[in-house]
Amino acid sequence: MSTRTNEPGRAIGRLADRYWEFLLEREPLLRVRQGLPVETLPGASLAEAEERARFAGGVLDEVRALDGAEPSGADADTAAFLAGLAEQELSAFRCHWLTPAATPYRLFPLSLYTDAVLRTFRFAEPPDADRYSALVHELARVVGSIGDKAAAQAARGFRVPAPALAGARTTIASLRASVARRVEVGEDRLGALGPAGRGRLRDAVQRLVDTELAPAFDRLLALVDDPSYLREAPPEVGWARYRGGEEAYREFVRTHTGDGAAPERLHELGRDQCRELAERMREVRTTLGFPGPEEEFHDRLRTEPRLYARTPEEVEARFRGHLDRLAPVLPRWFAALPAAPYGLARLDPALEAGMTFGYYEPPTAAGPIGRYRYNGSDLDRRSLLGSASLIYHELAPGHHFHLARQAENHALPQLRREVAEFGAFNEGWAEYAAGLGWEMGLYDDPWDAYGRLAQERFTAQRLVVDTGLNLGTMDLEQAREFMRANSTEADGQIASDLLRYSTDLPGQALSYRAGFLEFGRVRADAEAELGAGFDVRAFHEAVLGGGGLPFPALRRRVARELDISH
Repeated sequence: MSTRTNEPGRAIGRLADRYWEFLLEREPLLRVRQGLPVETLPGASLAEAEERARFAGGVLDEVRALDGAEPSGADADTAAFLAGLAEQELSAFRCHWLTPAATPYRLFPLSLYTDAVLRTFRFAEPPDADRYSALVHELARVVGSIGDKAAAQAARGFRVPAPALAGARTTIASLRASVARRVEVGEDRLGALGPAGRGRLRDAVQRLVDTELAPAFDRLLALVDDPSYLREAPPEVGWARYRGGEEAYREFVRTHTGDGAAPERLHELGRDQCRELAERMREVRTTLGFPGPEEEFHDRLRTEPRLYARTPEEVEARFRGHLDRLAPVLPRWFAALPAAPYGLARLDPALEAGMTFGYYEPPTAAGPIGRYRYNGSDLDRRSLLGSASLIYHELAPGHHFHLARQAENHALPQLRREVAEFGAFNEGWAEYAAGLGWEMGLYDDPWDAYGRLAQERFTAQRLVVDTGLNLGTMDLEQAREFMRANSTEADGQIASDLLRYSTDLPGQALSYRAGFLEFGRVRADAEAELGAGFDVRAFHEAVLGGGGLPFPALRRRVARELDISH
């Protein structure tokens, strides 16, 4: 192939390398995964958002300039990845002032930075003490930038709605105490500094906590506690309540679902899905010997001893048992498994009150095991009915199989190995992977089957309540009643989730069911085209072997890898 023929691919490769270097300079978690030192942390300022948007706009212009000389094969995947990533960055900038800064899920990166950067910081020589102090200063600057953005938003008429203020305040106060405690450095990490150096570092860190970090949190708390903020906070939730909010919400939906489906269409699709899943759940209840009303069965679930753990250790043991059942059957469904192992660890307790579940933590250079950080709080109200479905989503064959395989695939540009910003692919794959448990025989126990169906309906009802709340066609009470009728969650969990959808991460919850349905369509189309020649292992390799992609690019990749004619 001539150099000229190769040029589109070469240009795309260079552009991917530039985007990677740009992000690597600014994203601490990317640096940690590479074993690189961290010197700065990303804040919430408009200037930082503008800088990222300018770069993304330039990338998008260069990708579009390739029209007429389009790359092919894997280079086409990378071009689509770059365009999708840049478009998301530009969307985030357009919605900067309509994206919250001081809500629980928006604040939890502060805990990630503390754990992944500061608590793993290695003191190998005396200058490291100054680097560590500089990072504590950076953390205080980030908290200050969050306060600045929240104050500027309030001046523009965007405030955290009144129903969510108590939770936001609790999260800020908990993080203030937790972060201040966790930036302290134990003696066991300071052997390289010597007695005098250790003393100077401890004094410097304490001074920074007292004069910068704690005051930054206090200013944020003062803002949400201010009587005028409380007085002018919207009494109702949802983005349609803000000026320009409906347009912003539609943009959030496009980003999080990976396609152009209108929120109204997703709302109706969710209602249809909930009806179908309710019927399947009724059939399983009959198998369990309970043909009565669903509400009565769910009352029983809230007191069923087998569905509740007494300690976080029991929660972890339940998850581990499900993973043990999965391991022997994996080779029948996957041609390649991640090299990185996976495991479990509890979530930072400071975050548990503001987060419904937990999150997947990918392997890093410092911590080479992919882990699900589970929520170990309020165990008397935290049912384990869906524990099998949850852990298959979060670890294997869900998030860990996607993200670890992607990171280990050196045929991909480093940008594509390390960056996972297509939410509908990420969550859609994890839900699809959890759904494989039906075919794998992992839901043969009717309790696990009911838990999986409950999880499917839980994600389906999100299509209804997220869109209804944010378009203003449902209020909190209507959404609460719909969620009560279409989930097994306790009232406290329902309240937390509804605020997540309508005050914190609008549109994000749509990615689970919308992505799951798209993966199902991609597979069904491949099966229809290939008939008896369809190989599920080859299909999974076509999906995972290329890493996360926008859905149109994923469809093209699957067709190419499975040799499906268009």
